[in-house]
Amino acid sequence: MKNTISHKSIYFLTLSTFIPFIIMFMYSFISMDMRNKADFIETMSRFNENSARNAIERPIQEMELLLHSLLGQLTSKDIEDYISPSHSELNSIIPSIVNSTTFFDAVILSDKKGNYTIYPENQGTNFNVKERPWYPFSARKDEIRFSAPYKAIAKTSKYNNGMAVTASMNIFNDHSEFVGNIAFDLDLNKLSALIKYNHSPYHARFKVVSYDGNLIMYSNTKELFKRAIPQAWIDRATESEGHFFDEKTSAYVFYRVYDNPAWIAFSVVNEADFEAHSTSEKNLFLLVSLACLISYLIILFIIKLYFRQAITALYLNLNGITIDNEGDSIKKVSESLKDNSKRLEAAIHDAETDGLTNLFTRKKFDCDFHDIFVSKNPFYLAIIDIDNFKKVNDVFGHHTGDVVLTYISKAGSDFLTNIYRFGGEELVVIYKGGNYDDFYTLLELWRKRAEEKQWREEGLNVTFSCGISSYDEGSTPDEIFKKADIRLYQAKNSGKNCIIGLE
Repeated sequence: MKNTISHKSIYFLTLSTFIPFIIMFMYSFISMDMRNKADFIETMSRFNENSARNAIERPIQEMELLLHSLLGQLTSKDIEDYISPSHSELNSIIPSIVNSTTFFDAVILSDKKGNYTIYPENQGTNFNVKERPWYPFSARKDEIRFSAPYKAIAKTSKYNNGMAVTASMNIFNDHSEFVGNIAFDLDLNKLSALIKYNHSPYHARFKVVSYDGNLIMYSNTKELFKRAIPQAWIDRATESEGHFFDEKTSAYVFYRVYDNPAWIAFSVVNEADFEAHSTSEKNLFLLVSLACLISYLIILFIIKLYFRQAITALYLNLNGITIDNEGDSIKKVSESLKDNSKRLEAAIHDAETDGLTNLFTRKKFDCDFHDIFVSKNPFYLAIIDIDNFKKVNDVFGHHTGDVVLTYISKAGSDFLTNIYRFGGEELVVIYKGGNYDDFYTLLELWRKRAEEKQWREEGLNVTFSCGISSYDEGSTPDEIFKKADIRLYQAKNSGKNCIIGLE
């Protein structure tokens, strides 16, 4: 049982050495996961911002510069001349702007009365300018207004599904009087080309949509003006920019909101693409951790072997054995262990055996008495004291006293086995078994042999007194011993040379 507990303790201590490794592994793995997520959010936020600037902000800035430079030269007379068939410089400037600018598809110039001209001329039939969705009645001076997607004048190859988006600006004279309006239809196919070849991280898809969810810009222009964005995404785009995770589509969504034009730039990354990107680093980390764990186990195994060898060497050195490379080392170790075993047995014998009487010692008695009491097996206890032993020593000398003590002990050993020298001339006997009469008879034979011994010293007679107790005469070993001791004194007071047994 103790050996099992010891092994369990060793296993527990061995396993506990893995706790720092496990803590470091979990900390590193979680930190790496958090760092990957933070890097992903930072990278995608920057990508969405840069893509939105290239696809929306920079073209709008160019449009504003062109329109402002053009409108700075327009007067009501210029508008009238351009609208009329007569030649003017404006007839060549405006078409050149449309043809040379990548993001303009058509231009409409109108006066305050609603008269207009359109370039290219085949873009449509007669219509009321002021009824068009892009016509800004409340626009301020120098303000460009972008319309929401609307039904175009005519469905041609340049219009996606018959839809268009127009940028328009009201024209004012030097006296801040309204004189007309200029409107440019945007070529969203060419604007989409600005993002077509973007190198997107995490296989992100960049899209620009209007507030109603229609696709304004996308690398696949066939999808323009189709609703490709869930309404829930638009509802969640409450800040000027931000990101969220859509559980329904399992996608990370990054957005940037604009007021004029009323567009939202989205960058969408599928959760699977993000996980695939971070998995490679995690797999490498797990591989390195596994290699470290295997190395750790190998080192631990080597340390265990070395520890065993060190304990063995220490044990042998403590026992005076030196291991060398000679061929008889095993034989030498075996012989040495046998010698040590013999020395140990001799040491135990010396510790448990009285040197003079060859009886058991008091220490041995204490152990045996406790064990037999705990075992609950029946037994009897006898305390023996040599009568007038002090007088023997004083009259005949201590040497004769030792001879007497040795003889009494030897005589008792002929009848009984468990005899102990308790101290001086006092002996104790433990008799295992339940037959009291047999025990009493053996003690009586021992007493008579001592009494009948003829000593060569003249006047020397040796007797002993004895008191007996039983295992059931006390609840503790001390009570049983005290009972026998009381009866011994009764024997002494009764004239000595007698045995007082159980009543």
